[in-house]
Amino acid sequence: MLILSFSTLAVADAKIKKIETSVANENLDISRKSLDSFFEQMEFAKSLRKASNHKKAIEVLKPLLNYTHLSNTELFKLHTELGINHRRSLLLKNATTHYLLAKKIAKEIGENELLSKAHSNLGVLYETQSNLSLAMQEQTKALALLDKSSNWGLIASVYYNLAEISSRLNKLEEAAYLYSKALENDKKSQDKFNIASTNLSLAKITIKQTNYHLAITQLISTLEYLSSLKAPQQLSVTHRLLSLSYMKTNRLNKAFKHANKSVSFALDTDSPIYKAYSLMQLLEVSLAKKNILLSTQTLHKIQQQLEHIDNEVLLLKYHRYSALLLELTGDLEKAILHWNIVDSYHNIIQVNYLNEATTNYMHQVDSLVQRQKLITSEQNNIVSQAKLKTQRLEKKIWLLAYSVVFLLCILIISLYYIKHRKAKYKAKLYQSSLNLKDKMLADISHELRTPLSVLKLNIESLEHDLQEDKSLAYQKINDKISQLNNLISNVYQLSQVDNASMSLNNQTYSIVNLFKTYSEDLKSMAEHKGLTFIIDNAVSQKQSIFIDKHKLDQIIYNIFNNACLYTNNPGLIRFKVRLNPTQLFIQVDDSAPGVSESHIEHLFERLYRVEDTRSKSVDGSGLGLSICASLLKLMQGSIKIKKGKYGGLCVRVLLPLKY
Repeated sequence: MLILSFSTLAVADAKIKKIETSVANENLDISRKSLDSFFEQMEFAKSLRKASNHKKAIEVLKPLLNYTHLSNTELFKLHTELGINHRRSLLLKNATTHYLLAKKIAKEIGENELLSKAHSNLGVLYETQSNLSLAMQEQTKALALLDKSSNWGLIASVYYNLAEISSRLNKLEEAAYLYSKALENDKKSQDKFNIASTNLSLAKITIKQTNYHLAITQLISTLEYLSSLKAPQQLSVTHRLLSLSYMKTNRLNKAFKHANKSVSFALDTDSPIYKAYSLMQLLEVSLAKKNILLSTQTLHKIQQQLEHIDNEVLLLKYHRYSALLLELTGDLEKAILHWNIVDSYHNIIQVNYLNEATTNYMHQVDSLVQRQKLITSEQNNIVSQAKLKTQRLEKKIWLLAYSVVFLLCILIISLYYIKHRKAKYKAKLYQSSLNLKDKMLADISHELRTPLSVLKLNIESLEHDLQEDKSLAYQKINDKISQLNNLISNVYQLSQVDNASMSLNNQTYSIVNLFKTYSEDLKSMAEHKGLTFIIDNAVSQKQSIFIDKHKLDQIIYNIFNNACLYTNNPGLIRFKVRLNPTQLFIQVDDSAPGVSESHIEHLFERLYRVEDTRSKSVDGSGLGLSICASLLKLMQGSIKIKKGKYGGLCVRVLLPLKY
């Protein structure tokens, strides 16, 4: 009986072990199937992200958080992918949560590449929040962790993110260099999508630098990589930028072809913004080709897309194109209304930008304050724990004494610092004023030195009878005396404006007669320089203006003389005149060479000349535009300069009809 019982128990024990082994094998199979499913879903989510379908990607990834057999590396990849898709969907709070979890996991794993990726993703998130300082810090940390890495894709990603920050800071050369480094590493990784994206971003920088021929080469290379990929958004942007570049190089047929392709690819996306931008490029080309029918149809399509978008920049562009189309059709009154709307949107965008910058600054300050409070709190806790070992009475006395001394020291240091800083600021302001005065005197002395030297040489040659053609010498002397007289007159005039001693002699003049005389004089000036003169005067009614004609002469001839001096031959100058009920609008456009954006804001500064981009052989003093601005301010008018559509500058003047 005992033997039978033992054998029965043995059989039962064997069956139990067999059942346990079977269950363990079933659990292992389930785990393997779950793992296979995890990798499949991750790859599917990545493909959705590359196709810009971020919300669908999030729906695919969320259930994977419930998987219980994932390693730390797999969890890192999951949270990273979720962070990327949430960020691109502008769900920034959720993105922050997933990125911080990924960073924590990367620290636990202890791999530099994973930690670098976590820092890089946080940097992109801070950049999205316009906190560029923190973004740069995170990307720099990420790059430092990849010092000896051969993960070319990750290195390229960090360089790309650094380039994006430089681009936002308008450091174009630095951005171009960083994009080139990213492209170099992308090519090593052989990821076609990333190569195309980086090449596209590099082309955008090249366009900002107005090197359109190089941009065309870069964009064609981008198309070669995108041709085998399903990336309608990137293809739409690439064709749109190609259209823009061809348009800037006066190849309108190619520009029209690529604009149509951009629209075609944009329609394959679910983004009304991409559709609106591609349609606007098509409209730009249609207006350049003066195709009124197609321009009208395209403008209507843009209006339909903008019904789903609340974006001041796109609305500004829409009203600008409406104004241009109305000008093309001759409906100037409606065109002026649209230009006024454009100006109002400019103001709104500027205010929004300032508000956003202020908000970001306040957020950064709040963050620093909170961090400082935390540090102070920790220090106070340490001090409190140390003081608990001493007698309570002694502790209170010493704490009181230290507190009083500390507050007195802070008060004394603060008063000294404020006083010192105030004195330093006054000294700096005074020194700045002296430097400005010295620079002004030095510049004027420099401007006087050249004509005086020429005068001296010609007078000496006449004195020693060295000049064969005396009439030519006298002519040179007369020219240099005129140049000196003009410079001194300009300096005196600016001095009058500064001292508020200049007055106006306003009289009523017929605008038609006034600008008929100007047109004849300006045409003669342009033809004398070998330039084509285009007059666009839409003033036909018998309208008058109450103005100081002498000062208006100075303004118009100064602006037009600048255009003649700084326009390459052959070239053209366009003189445009318009009226609205209260203002006179004057515009002068010239052809190449132009002036970079960095110089335009300085053109109204006294004695400022752009030697690197405009002609170096002209006899300008650098005071003309400064005088124009001062006179227009006195006359309650305004003047603006921007890049013109002919490759040079566009100068716009507004004057009140009565004041």
